[in-house]
Amino acid sequence: KGGAVTGCESCSGGSCSSDGKNKGLPPGMLEQYKLNVDRSDGYLIWVEIDRSGEYPRVSDVSLEILSKVRSMNDGSRVWGVVFGHAELKPLYGEIFSHGVETLYEVHDKRLCTFHPEAYADALAQIIVRTEPAVVLMGATPRGRELAPRVAAKLDAGLTADCTDLSVDDRIISMTRPAFGGNVLATIQCTAFPQMATVRPGVFPISDPSEGAKGTVIYWQYDGCGLKDIVSSENVRNEEDDITRSRILVSLGAGVKKDSIPIAESVARKLGGLVSCSRKLVEKGWFPQSRQVGQSGKSVAPDVYLAFGISGSVQHLAGISSAKRVISVNTDSDARIGEVADEIIVGDANAVLRELDRIL
Repeated sequence: KGGAVTGCESCSGGSCSSDGKNKGLPPGMLEQYKLNVDRSDGYLIWVEIDRSGEYPRVSDVSLEILSKVRSMNDGSRVWGVVFGHAELKPLYGEIFSHGVETLYEVHDKRLCTFHPEAYADALAQIIVRTEPAVVLMGATPRGRELAPRVAAKLDAGLTADCTDLSVDDRIISMTRPAFGGNVLATIQCTAFPQMATVRPGVFPISDPSEGAKGTVIYWQYDGCGLKDIVSSENVRNEEDDITRSRILVSLGAGVKKDSIPIAESVARKLGGLVSCSRKLVEKGWFPQSRQVGQSGKSVAPDVYLAFGISGSVQHLAGISSAKRVISVNTDSDARIGEVADEIIVGDANAVLRELDRIL
């Protein structure tokens, strides 16, 4: 069932070690983890499972990555990896419909709970087995903890927090904000596998393919020494998640504090949420969960209403997937005009009040 490499006979004290330094690796596996082989091809995606609701679901960022891979792919194989047990079976069809051909399920009830060390061990072994050219996962809190561990085990490069991907043959170009967000850097790895984490919300989710089928391979995790999870709490309020809102009323430095309740009224009447630029978070007017941009969240609403936002590189990186951008600013030459579909030159506070009155 997957042929996972075993070798825990040398375990002692709750960890595995081949040389006393590389805990978690069966004897002799360290050399195998240095992949970088010329025959590497295809894409492997860690399919993150959201278990915050009544039933497990595929996370949005995983569907976004799979949709992007489908748009880039020229026929290469696509593998997916999930961690869990029988509760994941209803999700197989959805995963296959978004382009996964072979799904490795690391079949272990203990791994329904996120264990970064165990996840990294199993992922590294599956990557060695499949030899993909590209390994992708979401830049979620769990993905940001998992990806560096896997990269270290594989002796691979890792480009984090990507906002765009493109591919030429087997070489993937990964774009991310750099130098404090002042430039967008496009990066290529010099060895296989090429690894990247992708910011949530930067790619749209494509329509699923009807009737798509694939193969499930059950992979048994044979590691040991799992940590005990003392407690786990989901602190995100889904109702206030700006990445899920179809309409965003976003406020920047050109907005006065007493205009915030008016913006909230406008957003409520439009069925959306209020978001903001980094400067308003720094002033303490909003929590960081409402911030759009490189150090905040990437969003992809149907309509993005930007009031008093100049449009720094960091902010524009966070709205690159917005379908329609409307800018309200006294500065007709503000950078956000480069991406805006409509521009209203005027005082953001006055326009907000008038829009609220009209609505």
